[in-house]
Amino acid sequence: MKISNLTTRLNIKAVGIVLVFMLFFSIYHQWAAYEEKMANSAQFMEKYTAYLARTLPIQFLSEAAEYQGIAEQSPEEQVLLLNSKLQPAMNNVYIPSSAAKFGIYSTRLQRIVAIGPNSDKALLAIDDSQKFGDLFHKDTATLGRQDNSVLWYGAQILYFVRPIQYRDEIIGYIFICNNMDKIKAEMLGAYKKTLLGGSVALIVVIMLFQEIFIRLKEELTLFADAIVEGRGKDFQSDIAELNPLLQYISEQTDRMARLDRLNIIGEMAASIGHEVRNPLTTVRGFLQYIGNKQNFESYKSHFLLMIEELDRANAIISDFLSLAKNRAMNFKEGHLNTIIREVTPLLEADTLRYNCQLELDLQDIPLLRLDENSLRQLILNIVRNGIEAMPQGGKLKISTSSFASTVLLTFRDEGGGIPAEVIDKLGTPFFTTKDNGVGLGLAVCYRIVDRHNANMTIENLPEGGAKFTITFKR
Repeated sequence: MKISNLTTRLNIKAVGIVLVFMLFFSIYHQWAAYEEKMANSAQFMEKYTAYLARTLPIQFLSEAAEYQGIAEQSPEEQVLLLNSKLQPAMNNVYIPSSAAKFGIYSTRLQRIVAIGPNSDKALLAIDDSQKFGDLFHKDTATLGRQDNSVLWYGAQILYFVRPIQYRDEIIGYIFICNNMDKIKAEMLGAYKKTLLGGSVALIVVIMLFQEIFIRLKEELTLFADAIVEGRGKDFQSDIAELNPLLQYISEQTDRMARLDRLNIIGEMAASIGHEVRNPLTTVRGFLQYIGNKQNFESYKSHFLLMIEELDRANAIISDFLSLAKNRAMNFKEGHLNTIIREVTPLLEADTLRYNCQLELDLQDIPLLRLDENSLRQLILNIVRNGIEAMPQGGKLKISTSSFASTVLLTFRDEGGGIPAEVIDKLGTPFFTTKDNGVGLGLAVCYRIVDRHNANMTIENLPEGGAKFTITFKR
């Protein structure tokens, strides 16, 4: 059956990845724990046999011949006699493991004569030393492993034996052994419990993630609807942590939509702009020619009006051609402050005409790759928009600054600000709020900004007025 639900596929992949990770990690953890336990057991058994050698009455092994009639007794009776002397002490020795045994072996009798922590008469009854293998044939304290050990009824053991010497002769051994099969079974049981607990926790986590995925899917669906309806910037998710990301996506979506519109208009401009301008130039030339004839002197004012309108149409076409994506630009390293100072006389003339003041705050900034002509057009367009936003006069401030790896060009005016329902539409080709506007000025500015791989943001200031910020990357 084909699985088409994204959440289900993600859940299955997540479960598979986590299960593999859990299995690998738990196996590695169990192996490391087992090795660590064996190392700790070896150290413990070495110290424990030394402790037993100090505390147990092992002198009975060397003094056994002094007991009356012991030599005439059978090996079984001798074992029982030694056991009666050693076992009470063995029973009082504490060992913190149910998988461990310890005891004393007599080389003369070749039998185990005492066993702890609990007496085990079955081991005392073993009279065939071959069953112990090479366990009690060591000259020095030895750590080792033995399979199918009789000491633990056929289990694998980890053992440590310490020889007991008397008059340069080994008369017996103190030994301790761990049932490795039992230890492995205990660790396997703990592993199963851990794996079961981890699986339950995984199921709970997957259920929580599924709920989160469902919530995310619902919120993203609502956000997509808001984008389609043009409400992306106003959308607020119930998941507060998503809002900064969604706000960024909304801004980038608006920017891409604006650039798409500019690209379409630019392609149109490149294809038909020149074709429209050529006949207009011809018409303008004939109007000038006819208007200068004496026969049409009485209509000269009409000819001048038509020429002015043709010049206005030609200016609109020039702006239209500025939107062309493939319009040639001459990029070279230059100083943004220098370009601003070069156009300052034009800007001051415009501001004085409308009773406004121009203020410059140009800080030290690094060189940028710029197209000087298009940036002059950009500055003029934005400044003239700011001036028109202050019909009663005011101050327009242009500032430059650098921050990290960016250079900021900022324009601030003291006008009435931009209506909220309009601000998102600024830069859309042919959108204008002016009675005699065409709606290409800011569209051209956005195209210039885009060609410089820069970004332009527009916002209203709390104290009044609007701020245009262009961010250039170094």
